[in-house]
Amino acid sequence: MRSPVHRRALGKSWRAFLLTAILLTAVSPSKSSVNTEFHPIAGNDPLRGWRLTRVDGNQTDIERYATAEVQPAYPETAQKYRIEGTVKVQVAVNREGKVIRAAFIQGHTVFRSVSLDAAKQWQFRSPNNTDMEGTITFVFKLKS
Repeated sequence: MRSPVHRRALGKSWRAFLLTAILLTAVSPSKSSVNTEFHPIAGNDPLRGWRLTRVDGNQTDIERYATAEVQPAYPETAQKYRIEGTVKVQVAVNREGKVIRAAFIQGHTVFRSVSLDAAKQWQFRSPNNTDMEGTITFVFKLKS
């Protein structure tokens, strides 16, 4: 038979475990926005079978001022597990058109580093010769 102290300790650790499970479920990406089904990819080309789609933007979209765009590579892990999704990167651009800051603001984390790397290489032309800030949207979609 267990002592009351031992039962209380078990109760507390069980509650901590349950709270952790609930929190992890709450912050994980929803199934509606990410396809995580496993479908093996044939061939050795990691970029085979995907296309980047442009999304016509909102009021903070500065893609229309871009003079040079660098498209991110589709990560091998995302391709292997057939993960798709939309990524938004917030960029700050100086008056010369160079990206001086990029921040990942939305999307599946598997696309984070490739999206940030690509966004930092974009170049822009400011309509008013001033600093700008806005979003770049990347849509990662595998071909069926």
